[in-house]
Amino acid sequence: MTTHPAFPPGYALPDGPATRFAACALAGDFHAAGTARQFTRTTLCGWGMLDVVENASIVVSEMLTNAIRYGFDNPPDLGLSARPLWLGLLGRGASVLCTVSDPGTDVPVVKEPDYLAESGRGLHIIDSLSESWGWTPPDAGGKSVWAMVAAR
Repeated sequence: MTTHPAFPPGYALPDGPATRFAACALAGDFHAAGTARQFTRTTLCGWGMLDVVENASIVVSEMLTNAIRYGFDNPPDLGLSARPLWLGLLGRGASVLCTVSDPGTDVPVVKEPDYLAESGRGLHIIDSLSESWGWTPPDAGGKSVWAMVAAR
């Protein structure tokens, strides 16, 4: 895991609340979701954003699982991908914007869940736990899926 804090602790925009940013590169394997949850928990606790830790960790885990499942042309092997996934956290006030970038060009599609299946509810979970979510238009570099999680 590679982390890139973009702002020093306590950095604030001139006329706004404190803004914090952290990002990490993740391997394109099925261990990435656990690593992302740990990174999210550690980062948000360090920022004192305890009210959003649980929901943000679940949202990030679901976004990472979808990126691994659908964000590669071929299913990734268990090694480090040549084009890693990226997780970014942007904290501002009592909200955190969680973003996962992957090399895929397929956009997320909300499907009717099969309640007997073990998967297929990730986007419904993201929608339930976030204020809003969406994705950037895909290009040759892939896309980013984002979700805004606020204290409730």
